Amino acid sequence: MIITNIILIILLYNLVLLGISFISKHDFNGFFRYKAYNITTNSMEPTINMGDIIIVKKVKDEENLKNGDIISFNKNGEIITHRIIDIVETNGEKRYITKGDNNNIPDLEKLSFSQIEGVKVISIPYLGKIIEFLENQIIFLIIILTILIIYLYKLNKTEKIEIRRDKRRKLKVSK
Repeated sequence: MIITNIILIILLYNLVLLGISFISKHDFNGFFRYKAYNITTNSMEPTINMGDIIIVKKVKDEENLKNGDIISFNKNGEIITHRIIDIVETNGEKRYITKGDNNNIPDLEKLSFSQIEGVKVISIPYLGKIIEFLENQIIFLIIILTILIIYLYKLNKTEKIEIRRDKRRKLKVSK
């Protein structure tokens, strides 16, 4: 029973990883206004490291954004995660100036609210590296086959135990 539970946990874990990986590479509205992104650069170190996964929450009202917030935004189809360092008003519209914690200068483009995907809620260290590792289909296939072999071994072992129990019962009844 313990091995079956471990197998189920591993399988669910892999499904979650694949789901996060899918979310991070396709346009998706998120899950209850939350999205996950894999950090692929070191621009936010030491706050967020390359290979971490961040979960961001979509902001409904731009009044909720403030200096110091870490946001993910869409710049020419690429998702970037940086910190808001200033908010300026241009022609009656708020614009956000961002900068990576590890960068020397602010980003050149001032962002509009519509470009912002969400504000960082949490970062999960190293999970992005695991996802990249599992994206290799051969590795994923090996993991699935390993899980299948363990499961079949467990079934075989359980079956043998049941056969032995039946033999013992029959011997006791025949005496």
